[in-house]
Amino acid sequence: MRIIVLPEDWVSRIAAGEVVERPASVVKELVENALDAGAREISVRVEGSGSSSIRVSDDGDGIAAEDLPLALERHSTSKLRDEADLFRIATLGFRGEALPSIASVSKLEIVSRTRQQQAGSRLRVEGGRKGQAAAAGCPAGTTVEVRELFFNTPARRKFLKSPAAELSHVCDVVNRMALAYAEVHFRLDHGARTLSDYVAAARHRDRLQQVLGPEIAGGLAPFGASSGKMTVKGFLSTAPSSYSTSRYLHVYVNRRFVRDRTLTHAVLQGYDTLLMKGRYPAVVLFLEIPYEEVDVNVHPAKYEVRFRRQSEVHEAVAEAIRSSLRAEAKTPGRTEILNREQTDFVVQEAALPYAAWPHKESRPPAEGYPGTTESKGATVPKGFFASLDIVGQLLGCYLVCGSQRGMALIDQHAAHERIAFERMRRQLDRGEVERQNLLIPQILELPIGEAALFEEGLAVLDNLGFTVERFGASRFAIKAVPALLPEGDYRQLLRRMVVEFADVGRSKEVREELEERLMTIACHSVIRANRRLDREEIRALLKGLDEIDFATQCPHGRPVLLEFTQEQLERMFKRA
Repeated sequence: MRIIVLPEDWVSRIAAGEVVERPASVVKELVENALDAGAREISVRVEGSGSSSIRVSDDGDGIAAEDLPLALERHSTSKLRDEADLFRIATLGFRGEALPSIASVSKLEIVSRTRQQQAGSRLRVEGGRKGQAAAAGCPAGTTVEVRELFFNTPARRKFLKSPAAELSHVCDVVNRMALAYAEVHFRLDHGARTLSDYVAAARHRDRLQQVLGPEIAGGLAPFGASSGKMTVKGFLSTAPSSYSTSRYLHVYVNRRFVRDRTLTHAVLQGYDTLLMKGRYPAVVLFLEIPYEEVDVNVHPAKYEVRFRRQSEVHEAVAEAIRSSLRAEAKTPGRTEILNREQTDFVVQEAALPYAAWPHKESRPPAEGYPGTTESKGATVPKGFFASLDIVGQLLGCYLVCGSQRGMALIDQHAAHERIAFERMRRQLDRGEVERQNLLIPQILELPIGEAALFEEGLAVLDNLGFTVERFGASRFAIKAVPALLPEGDYRQLLRRMVVEFADVGRSKEVREELEERLMTIACHSVIRANRRLDREEIRALLKGLDEIDFATQCPHGRPVLLEFTQEQLERMFKRA
């Protein structure tokens, strides 16, 4: 077949297919343009599912009358000035494709005025065919109205979901933008109904309350860390809070919402062994990195990014989350386990004076409960768990203790399991894993490209307890394996790690296999339920919890500790 040059309208529709997937894509591009223009108020109005009408208004810098026709030309932009800017993108948009792509598959009208001009300009485009710009009265800023989206591409229209589903995607776009730009007032209307009205917030936590709601936002704790030129900060849910979906995991790079495998992997690794399988945390993560260290020019929709030093970014994010959770586990916060609903009838009484127990001498006597008294001359040990007042053991499984906030219940099996697991994991971290030599080495053969990646990771494998040696151009001999692993074919396990070396520069696959074995060993080698513990054993167990990280969860993510605060106890007894 002969080579032909595609007609311009075909080219425009192809470009539109890359940028405009659904009505939410239009909202995303237009809101990004408004933010790049310095807007402080952005209003989005949607009719139906958004395919009928989308209207986005802002109070940004606006577009000069003479530039308005250029704004609808492909690859026209005000966000790049020289070639060097391509390698350090500092704006949300830069390609100059959004407006012309949207206009090629809709009936678009744009009205804009700069603050320096007395009158604004209006320009209409239908299916990519531009009209003449005309003067128009309007406030400073820009308003873009998109009607009959995909009117000239019915095939794309057929692939849209139900109106409710498409509207949900629009809400998600506005919510993601709002989380990153707390200083901007966002408003979303659907017909005559206001769905969201997020006034500008002085504190980021206030914006979390607006977008995520008080229940989810109230369970998020701030965190932050710096690594070189990178800064990782945001808010995260502390264990045992978790969700059945990753819907509440928001990741931003230089305030740009992204769907990045490396960052998602790093977040989940930061929660390592703190969540039960199939559960996800709520995280709002902001990664600030020099613009030249990240490539946002991966896809026209700009949801994907590529990092110059991917493994460093991965480790910085995982360690920032891990450190924050470690600090939280050292001083467990309040765990809400009661329903907050107000009752119609309560007994109003003065607050009970015995909840805090600041001194041993002021604690009420515990006659009738054997083994609940302690020597009055004992000094209060350091550490949250070691400072608890031991009351006794309940149902042969739970330790009942008094805390400075109220009452604490501890699962003795889960507590001892975490202690044993952490001690064995420290051996793994130090490279002190016991090895089992194979009588007959297993030969792993890889494609030549994967062999080069695998060879770079041999040091990591050695630290995890594997002895692997090169055995030809693309073959490797597995001579010894960690004694923790069961007998079997280890080649598939090591083959799977090649992909991880390509993604993040280290293997989580192998480590997870080893840690699964550590969990099993810890589970079967520690204190079981229905075993009576004496006071010395309980005190040693509590002291051991203070000596490890992540003491509030067992290795499978189950809680070790539940606390009833004074306020909760008073609500239970209708005293609040």
